[in-house]
Amino acid sequence: MDISPLSPTTPAAKPAAQTRSAEKAGQEFEALMVGQMLESMFAGIETGSAFGGGQGERTWRSFMLQEYGKAIAEAGTLGIGRMVEADVARLYGQTSEGTKG
Repeated sequence: MDISPLSPTTPAAKPAAQTRSAEKAGQEFEALMVGQMLESMFAGIETGSAFGGGQGERTWRSFMLQEYGKAIAEAGTLGIGRMVEADVARLYGQTSEGTKG
């Protein structure tokens, strides 16, 4: 009785993992970039009565803006994450093709 190895199914799983990895990298990059943009936008705004103001609001504002960045990135409306994802996926393809030969 001859049992074939499972290696033919392994390459199919690798691109799926790479795709998820590229998607995650793109989304994380977009969240970081949007969070930084929001921090720049809010830098000149005084703490007000919306969240109580004072030192507490100044302390926690950056966390709030990071979460806003994550939410915007998850929505995918800016498209920055998709561009990064495409570049990362292309680079994955180049490195895997370069090691095949």
